[in-house]
Amino acid sequence: TLTENNLHESEIIYTCPAEMPHAAKKHGKFLFAAYGCYLIERQTDSGMFVYTAVNTASGKAEILSRRKLQLSGDRYPDMAAKISASPIRGNSRFTIDKDPSDQPDGSRLLETAQRIFTEILPLHGYALREKQLELAEHILAVSGQRGISLAESEVGTGKTHAYLVAALLTKRGRLNDFWLRGHYPRQSWAESAHMPVVISTSSIALQNAIVTDYIPELSRILMLHGIIRTPLTAVIRKGKEHFICEKRLQRYLYNADERTQALLAPYVGSCAPFDLAGADTLTLHMKRGVCVSGGKCAVSCSHAHRCRYFKHLREINDPSMDFQITNHNYFIADMLHRINGRKPLLPHYQMIIIDEAHKFLDAARAMYGLELTDTELPMLAQEIHAFTSDKSHGGINVHRLAKKLEEQSAKLFQRLNANIPAVDENADAERFPAIFDNETTRHLKSIAGIAADIVEACSDSYVQPSHKDRRSKTLWRLGMAEKRVSSLRDRDNLICWLEKRAEGEIRTDVLCAIPKNLGERLHCDLWSQGIPIILTSGTLSALSDFTRTKETLGLNHVPERLLSDTSMPSPFDHKNNTLLYISNSVPFPDQQDKRYLAAVADEIERLVHASHGHAAVLFTSYNAMGQVFAMLKERNLSYPMFQMGRRDTTALEKFKANGNGLLFASGSFWEGIDIPGDALSLLIIVKLPFAAPDPISDYEQTLYSNMDVYKARVLVPEMLIKLKQGFGRLIRTETDTGVCSILDSRAREGAAYHDRMLVALPPCRVTSSVEAVRQFMADRKPLTYFK
Repeated sequence: TLTENNLHESEIIYTCPAEMPHAAKKHGKFLFAAYGCYLIERQTDSGMFVYTAVNTASGKAEILSRRKLQLSGDRYPDMAAKISASPIRGNSRFTIDKDPSDQPDGSRLLETAQRIFTEILPLHGYALREKQLELAEHILAVSGQRGISLAESEVGTGKTHAYLVAALLTKRGRLNDFWLRGHYPRQSWAESAHMPVVISTSSIALQNAIVTDYIPELSRILMLHGIIRTPLTAVIRKGKEHFICEKRLQRYLYNADERTQALLAPYVGSCAPFDLAGADTLTLHMKRGVCVSGGKCAVSCSHAHRCRYFKHLREINDPSMDFQITNHNYFIADMLHRINGRKPLLPHYQMIIIDEAHKFLDAARAMYGLELTDTELPMLAQEIHAFTSDKSHGGINVHRLAKKLEEQSAKLFQRLNANIPAVDENADAERFPAIFDNETTRHLKSIAGIAADIVEACSDSYVQPSHKDRRSKTLWRLGMAEKRVSSLRDRDNLICWLEKRAEGEIRTDVLCAIPKNLGERLHCDLWSQGIPIILTSGTLSALSDFTRTKETLGLNHVPERLLSDTSMPSPFDHKNNTLLYISNSVPFPDQQDKRYLAAVADEIERLVHASHGHAAVLFTSYNAMGQVFAMLKERNLSYPMFQMGRRDTTALEKFKANGNGLLFASGSFWEGIDIPGDALSLLIIVKLPFAAPDPISDYEQTLYSNMDVYKARVLVPEMLIKLKQGFGRLIRTETDTGVCSILDSRAREGAAYHDRMLVALPPCRVTSSVEAVRQFMADRKPLTYFK
């Protein structure tokens, strides 16, 4: 194991940075920079000299010394040593800052990457894509500089292979060998040398594809050509609720009927499957009854010695694993564990790839935010009633408190609903302002107090022995709920709203909140940690400008020398394979105007006849979609019609299977839907996808001087990014052909967004003629398409 004494240290940097943050300047005069910190000198009114270390990235400060005499230059190394031991130190506690250009020679790894893409992969059926190689080279360069990059990679670039090759070369080629020695001080050099790369994605489908398709095939090819000596290894990380708990399984079986026992039988035994992802025969209720539940798993558990979940954790936390694959929420949960001093969920890692990065903000809001549903506290109260005896005075008191908890929860949500401003009954809003008056504040205070009283009053003596484990888990959940409620009482730094959710016939009210300074939190907790990070997606910029993405994620706080961005355009031949139709007949969008909706229906009918079906109509409003769908349904079109609900994807599967239908969609269809081939040959975008106002956007608007600035800085860039996402549903492979139709009058030639829209989308031929659409299909589709 290497120690601090035998690690190389570079020279202390004495040059004052040109753009030293205000957070550092306010502490006094710059002396030097070391270990990711500035040392600042300040003389007090009494003549004392105060020396403060300020983290160059986060701005956190710590006073290191107070002296009567001014610090002399020969004592600077001693002060640098104090910085190295400080909890606010920068990227590494062992290495003093180096310029990004002062890095190990990565030319050998670049040559290997070039050989893989230009010589090896083509031998196995992978065509050479220049932008794919360029992206891999970019990622290698960023990794070697321990930087952060926004790497936009449009459809067809081959970004997954690009970042996998760059990541495996970084890890197996030990590109950051020296830096890794000091980043995790308590870890041995042997462990540090083999730390994995984390790949975080939004979708389960991509995680499965990486582990079961991409990595095994890449491993086989690279071993065949001698690039690597041992197979690449990867594992998908999931929350504990995805796995079977031995103790809960046995308890569930004991109380189950014969039919349920038969369904669970294949999952009993040390060699039986225990990942619930493949347990299709089990109902959701069964899965919830046997999964590893919330709270902490104790080593003292009677089933610990044969727990398949514990064994699984030991295997997947092996530091020699090449890739740890996870979703955004799990990755952020691990990060929050580290920041809060809790045991990490993932092993220490040396590099992070955030794929589907356009969804990372939503995940961050979910993980940094808090939620309280209208059913959560009543369900906890029912649990407390179930396991608490009513045969003693103390037990009766607990029952009384649980009933009060239910009552206060109901009153809180009744008041929040009563405070919602009047809205149009046809509006699509799901988020409403959460208005906290004296009454709602009083209910929050009562809930927090009652929850704390229950935790204190619910002693073991009031609980039946068989329910003690149930009691501890319920009280843990109640304690977590009490913390969230207490946070809502101090909400000056929160954006709060009431959300209406529907799952089938079940309606739920959810009180939600996210921190106003989410970007700053992400910078402090993630971007400033000194680990190379690549954020990649097909849509991260508006007109090749990444400003909006940087601002929402807090990347605008990262020093320019560490932050880069690049955009790889799609290699597809859009000029020949894609036609952009812009309507001249639909009036200005007003989704409350029946005449406007009728004009939309008329235009859709004309276009669908010209394309012979094979069409999807993309709305920004479920309500408008429903009305237009009903209008066209009455006209008995020649093509089967399907309508997607908010959380219902069965219509999408039916549309794919039909091959010649008309799909009406909104919400999730704007991104992440893949329908290659002729089934989707006409994409109709009814309205430019400007975001609907909600409490989050209302708060953001207050950060800008006026509406025009907010529109230019936020609304238009977000609309263009969303438009690119929608457009990307049409052409999924090199041989796909199709028409994208935009019905919004603001997209017409000479209108407000025409030019910016054309620059944002791939270059393709533009028309306003329905006959041109008909001719395009006739020229490019086979005869079977029209049958």
